[in-house]
Amino acid sequence: MLLVIGAGSAGYVLAKAWFSTWHHRLLDFAVYLMGAHHLADGRLYLATLRTPPHLLFTYPPFAALAFGPLVLLPFQWSQLLWILLSVGSLFAILALSLRAVRPGLPRREILVWSLVLMAPAYRFEPVLLTMAFGQVNLVLIALALADLTCTLRVAGRTLPRGVLVGVIAAVKLVPLVFVPYLFLTRQVRAGWVSLSTFVGCTLLAGALDPSVTWSYWTKYADDARRIGGVFYISNQSLRGVTDRLAHHVVPQSVVVVVSAAVLVGGLALARWAWHSSSNFLGVLVCATTGLLVSPISWAHHFVWAIPVALWLAFAPDRPVRGRLWAAAAIAIFWIAPIWIVPGGGELTEHGWQLVLGNSFFWVSALFMLGVAAMLTSRRREDRATSTRTAPRAAASA
Repeated sequence: MLLVIGAGSAGYVLAKAWFSTWHHRLLDFAVYLMGAHHLADGRLYLATLRTPPHLLFTYPPFAALAFGPLVLLPFQWSQLLWILLSVGSLFAILALSLRAVRPGLPRREILVWSLVLMAPAYRFEPVLLTMAFGQVNLVLIALALADLTCTLRVAGRTLPRGVLVGVIAAVKLVPLVFVPYLFLTRQVRAGWVSLSTFVGCTLLAGALDPSVTWSYWTKYADDARRIGGVFYISNQSLRGVTDRLAHHVVPQSVVVVVSAAVLVGGLALARWAWHSSSNFLGVLVCATTGLLVSPISWAHHFVWAIPVALWLAFAPDRPVRGRLWAAAAIAIFWIAPIWIVPGGGELTEHGWQLVLGNSFFWVSALFMLGVAAMLTSRRREDRATSTRTAPRAAASA
């Protein structure tokens, strides 16, 4: 019976993805292919889409190289292939997360439950937006989870941990946050592998057009204005929320200092979670830190909410009333209150508008604070237990 439900759930997702793709042009996917077309002609960061809204290519040069093979297909077919890959990545995210939170669960049950959960996960607003835009988020997160939580084998050989992190960081810079995480958690070899892979991918793209690569790293990499309005409601990063709370564009120097402090604190918390709770929680805290400190974290970037919800609901190291917290988080990412706030007046929001309009940010920040409180409480309990048992142990000796 469960397998039948799983088949229906997966069929629903495939049908929705198929129809939405066949009858619509995926805007961000069109940008990716545009980048692939202009990788070697010197116009990678100058060309725009021919049709409105005339978007620019904003990713590192390696991203354009990675999408190169898809330009060999007709656009409609390449778009369909990409959306099917995204659906497969959604399944992989569920399976990898379930494997991490329930390591003793048989493989068959993990696969069946991953199928069952596909339809509920598809209804997450970040997933719906990722599918609607043809975004890369699902694929990148699936690769990150595979690299950081599994031992991967290719042709009978173990793939060094950190390789996929380096590749996805060369496609989109935010995953670079995992590099210091690997060093801080004493996964030094994996840290060097990820860093060298990132550099290698960057140099490979640079060999095709050195001037374009130089322009990206010296001019375009930190220009958030190329991506969109920083205080637009969809930007749920610390920088976007700060502007909306202040009702004006806060000087970048101030935001950089605050973001640096959050980055250091978030990485320290991720290391603590890795050491005192689980590797999976450490990865989730690190990923959430990246979302908070990135200059732009659109609503569709918060696909990490899916593995966080599964951790809250099923992990052995989840907090007290974890399933209640998971239900609340799922409800917020299903309802997506950020869109309830009237658009166009982000810098004039007040009261309930600031609460709902920044809800993805508040949930992420609350997750970080909750993890810190949970780890602190458990450390106090461990110390209290040690204090009570020490005299007994000494008397027994």
